[in-house]
Amino acid sequence: MKGTVLSRVAIGAALAAVVLVGVDAAAQTSSPPPAATPVASRPGDHVLRLTNGGHVAVTAVYYAPQGSLDWSDDLLGSQTAGAGRTVTVKIKDPQGVCVFDLQFLMSDGSTANRKAVNVCDPSDYSFTP
Repeated sequence: MKGTVLSRVAIGAALAAVVLVGVDAAAQTSSPPPAATPVASRPGDHVLRLTNGGHVAVTAVYYAPQGSLDWSDDLLGSQTAGAGRTVTVKIKDPQGVCVFDLQFLMSDGSTANRKAVNVCDPSDYSFTP
């Protein structure tokens, strides 16, 4: 009889352990996974200060969504960015993607492209055509 009582106690303890493990596993699976950290985005117009580090004046600046050839209108308008000069431009970003390709047209007719420029952070961009 003593063995039967011990067997029942052992079986009861084993069942309790299974139940507790089952409850713990259920609690783990019912809680949502941690949220992924989103990439920073800020929809709207971004003000970008462009500094020309080259020796040739920049007469036009265009932007396009990363990897696209759908270039914007000239951001400089009637401005030019002479050698060593800084100009301020506005980039429209209604989707908040922040990363664009930039194209610079120089006074000598050459162009320079810069890919994957983050226009949200930092807001200052220096380039050498």
